[in-house]
Amino acid sequence: MELGPDVPVVPGCLYEDSPDLPFLDLPRGVAIPHFALASEPAFVETFQQIINSLPEQIALIDEDWIIRAVNPAWTRTAALYDYGELSPGADYLAFCEHVAILGHTPAGIAAQGIRNMARNGDPSFSFVYHGKDRWEGFAFQLCVKRIEVAGRTMYTVTRYDVTELVHLRQMREGFSHSLIEHQDEERRRMAREVHDSTMQLVASLGLSLGQIRRSKTVKARADIVDEMEDLLGQIHRELRAVAFLAHPPVVSELGLSRALRQLAGGFGRRTGLHIEVEAAEGPPLSAATEVAVYRMVQEALSNVHRHAQATEVVIGLYQRRSMLHVVVADNGIGLPAKLRIGVGLSSMRERIQELGGRLMFRAGKPGMTLMASVPLHSETRAVGDLAIAV
Repeated sequence: MELGPDVPVVPGCLYEDSPDLPFLDLPRGVAIPHFALASEPAFVETFQQIINSLPEQIALIDEDWIIRAVNPAWTRTAALYDYGELSPGADYLAFCEHVAILGHTPAGIAAQGIRNMARNGDPSFSFVYHGKDRWEGFAFQLCVKRIEVAGRTMYTVTRYDVTELVHLRQMREGFSHSLIEHQDEERRRMAREVHDSTMQLVASLGLSLGQIRRSKTVKARADIVDEMEDLLGQIHRELRAVAFLAHPPVVSELGLSRALRQLAGGFGRRTGLHIEVEAAEGPPLSAATEVAVYRMVQEALSNVHRHAQATEVVIGLYQRRSMLHVVVADNGIGLPAKLRIGVGLSSMRERIQELGGRLMFRAGKPGMTLMASVPLHSETRAVGDLAIAV
């Protein structure tokens, strides 16, 4: 029954079939005794007693759309908006039509829905709209439902504050969208891993087969077979590395430090990299921080394996008063002259920035060093040089 001026409305937004926002006429658990249905006066009296203590704004209306009973919540809201005429004896449909002429969109939708119920015999009608001014950020649902009492048709009109339910639905949709994006990102990463490494090795294997066909001596063929065996070993290691990254240790079960050590051990065995982890146990981190840091290190190791030509990697995890610093350093060929920001680097940067952190790359002697700083507290933001311990 919120009729503030120019209230945004969600027309056609009916939730009666939604498990998250069930269709509401009377609060669940409210039952009308059978004896009260035998006569209209008895029903009105019983209905009034039931709705008096309910927080929702509820009115009982007869078949001529005359208000027969309202609860205190309805009366208080009507008084708040200077709609004192919305009391027993008033014509609810006429009121909605009058207020709609003054430019109140929800009243117009309510009047149209009521007319459709009367004309088509619809059992119910509902819509959701959003408040304005003092009710900015709130969502409401208005429900009208037909009931039969002592052979006569009557209606209940109920207004609910569904702000939390609408927000939960929005959060669910946002989470679903985020989950789909992360799944797509993971698929792209896996496809990139296979394309950039394994497929190239398979192509080299195919070239070696062509060389065998063209070779004329046993010695030449033996040399090519040796190369093919080496390529098969590389392909095997690449596939094992990709498979391991697809099913890494579970951060939520192990904690970040132990998960990184298991990641380093498993990835090192499969790729031949010597990986050391320097991570002292510290205060517990948020789940979002642990997952973001873990995925960043995972992506960094993958990049080192595919591009750096390194043999050793050091992973450092350092907690200070308000910041977590993460370092991944290798002894490879270092940064290229022109660093191409691909999906992997963009993904790492986005993960850290979502936490209010910062990500940097620095040339080492030899190799490259990746450094990330993440605030440990939501009110903290990374400021200045990332090498500074806060």
